[in-house]
Amino acid sequence: MLCLLAGTGCESMQRKFTRKPKKPQLPPAPIVNFLDYNRLVSPIDLYRKHYLLFDYWNSDLVRALEERNLNPKRIRRAYEESLAELQELHGLVTEEKAAVLAPLIEERVRLNGQLRMLGGQDLARSQAVRRMLEAQGRELDRTFAWRKMEDHLKPKSELFPEEPPQPAAQPEEPVSDAEGS
Repeated sequence: MLCLLAGTGCESMQRKFTRKPKKPQLPPAPIVNFLDYNRLVSPIDLYRKHYLLFDYWNSDLVRALEERNLNPKRIRRAYEESLAELQELHGLVTEEKAAVLAPLIEERVRLNGQLRMLGGQDLARSQAVRRMLEAQGRELDRTFAWRKMEDHLKPKSELFPEEPPQPAAQPEEPVSDAEGS
């Protein structure tokens, strides 16, 4: 009885008597087939999506700057995402509205330098940058809100140009030895 309890309780003994697989099983590789759903939506829906994402990241950036202990990673992520969405908006609008939006993007890039210089406890400078970001957000909301931009968006054909059809490959004819000589 003692040998039976000693044999079943020892982990190394159990490992000796368990059957091991002959070949290691590899996990199945997933098949990823990306679809571009942006081509299926209208330009106003695409603009609304990017505008709302910009608004989310901008408000997250403002909230991050309001905190007493600044989190540099959170600030950097919110800044980069809001700038990326702002640049996406720039690509969706017509040339005249893009000219109005370009200085705001340049100002946002300039604010990046100030955000990078913020230390963990530099509350005075963070509050100044926060006020500038809030003012810029209000200006963007007044001028570029998605409800006001329906007439100032690029048409779908300009946003997603159709790819030219590929010419069919011509089958090569075999060359015989008699023709080559």
